[in-house]
Amino acid sequence: MTQYLDHSPMEGEYLNGRFLSPPLVVRPEWIDFNGHLNMAYYGVLFDTGCNHGFTALGFGEAYRRDQGLTTMMADLRIRYLRELHEGDRVRCSFRIVKVGSRAFHFCQELIHTDGWVAATAEAVNLHVDIAQRKVVPYGDEKRKLLDDMAKIHADWPLPDWVGADLGVRS
Repeated sequence: MTQYLDHSPMEGEYLNGRFLSPPLVVRPEWIDFNGHLNMAYYGVLFDTGCNHGFTALGFGEAYRRDQGLTTMMADLRIRYLRELHEGDRVRCSFRIVKVGSRAFHFCQELIHTDGWVAATAEAVNLHVDIAQRKVVPYGDEKRKLLDDMAKIHADWPLPDWVGADLGVRS
């Protein structure tokens, strides 16, 4: 996997209970003809950033290899709030919103190193038996990890954009 990090992927911090990735850098090949980060690469940044949260939960390559289980995205919404440009550095937050028996809802922010939020994302991720390609319940240990992290995250108010309706202003 290509790394877009300035630091080891295992490094990270917590900010208001949310996991915060190491800095991620906007690469020159991601800039489109409008002179800013192409929308597809916001997804790359969010995916790279959420890998840090997923690693903390034990949802990595070893989990797939050793347990035959993995996670797969079922739903994703990205809100583009401010432009990013070549060389900009952002950190990606990761916060669990809700845990179900076979899926969890999480939200993220791309936070510029100057402190402003460039984009937000929320997603639902499924727990999948890779051999059967079917959604399956979490085992007790994995469910406890998810519930424990969700409990930590619940100590802070949920952002007002989580679960917001999609639509056009009048």
